[in-house]
Amino acid sequence: MTNKTKLPQHQLWDTPWGYAESFLIGFGLLITGFVMEASLGSQTAISLVFPYNLLLLITYICVLIALYKWASHHPIVRWLSKVPASITSIVLVTLLVMIMGIIPQISSDNYIVNLLGLNHITTNWAFLLIIGLFLTCLGLISIKRIAQFSKANFGFVLNHVGLFIALTAGILGSGDIQRASIELKENEANYMAVDQSDGSPVELSFAMLLKDFKLEEYAPKLALIDNESGEILHNHGKNLYQISEGEQYLYEGFEVEVLSYLSMSSPFGSRYVRVNEQGSSPAALLKVTNTKTNETIENWISCGSFAQQYRSLKISDQYSLVMTIPEAKKFSSELEILTRDGNRFSTTIEVNKAHKHDFWEIYQLDYNKGMGKWSTTSIIELVRDPWLPVIYTGIFMMIFGAFYMFWVGNKITKND
Repeated sequence: MTNKTKLPQHQLWDTPWGYAESFLIGFGLLITGFVMEASLGSQTAISLVFPYNLLLLITYICVLIALYKWASHHPIVRWLSKVPASITSIVLVTLLVMIMGIIPQISSDNYIVNLLGLNHITTNWAFLLIIGLFLTCLGLISIKRIAQFSKANFGFVLNHVGLFIALTAGILGSGDIQRASIELKENEANYMAVDQSDGSPVELSFAMLLKDFKLEEYAPKLALIDNESGEILHNHGKNLYQISEGEQYLYEGFEVEVLSYLSMSSPFGSRYVRVNEQGSSPAALLKVTNTKTNETIENWISCGSFAQQYRSLKISDQYSLVMTIPEAKKFSSELEILTRDGNRFSTTIEVNKAHKHDFWEIYQLDYNKGMGKWSTTSIIELVRDPWLPVIYTGIFMMIFGAFYMFWVGNKITKND
């Protein structure tokens, strides 16, 4: 008989730590984060602003370098530099991102969601601890590859360092993001905005002059409402109908025909006439026939405006026909930017078309909805993120690193 030597079995928490220990530590951090969230709340997680966030980033990188240089043989540092810790942190970050995608990141009436902060994952203590673990693993691995640099791992270094830069800049730079809004009136220059977080005044380095506000609207719709509840009723799954001349619809035993439609009109006695003046409103002449009694009603309806009253058409004791208020299709502001050195230049701001000036992203935000397309007021949003170039730098490093690895991989394949 031959004696077989039994290899010693790896016990839990024996070094080097593997996947079991890694996931236990990861879930421990996750639970700790949720306990901190329930007891302290996210308000305790202070958002650092410049220069403190920059000092923290420099200190953090220096600590990682020191750990690699003088403590690389310590079990914890060795574990952080290995694959199990990296995989664990990636899995847990992915889990939190999935929760963020499933649970709406808005105010919630659910007690558990509010208690654990699941409706604001990116500022949750659990997320901060897990992303801290992920960045520490990423930083140590990047430093290790840089210290052992070779041409072959150039793409790897670019990828990992780029990801580290983009994530740390995005997290630590969040405290420097500033959002402000400014109300502009036609032909009046304004340089004083309001901070959206605390309502404090923000003096801009430039002024904005609203030359013209433009609003395009969808055509109003026809709806049948219940006279008692005021609710819009559904008609075979549809509740709103297009208003255009010649259209015919059947509503709850009533045949409705649009005899005339005026996109801009004004009341003149019992009828509406076409006009082109401020405050004019859409109006439609309807013919309603009761299919049971053959009784016919003809009258005008209008959604009204800031200058005109709306008009509905009561077709029975139970039902009335109304015209809905037109929805905004597209709105924009023609602005003139006035700089301190006396320069002036024009630009057009739309909802999804921003303009950049002096590190500010300028967006169309709102307008005077009561005035509708006749509004002479435009509300502009300004966003400034000084860390955005750093984030873009990290992203471009990742892209270049991916292309480099693809190019080197192709060369190696061809040489083989």
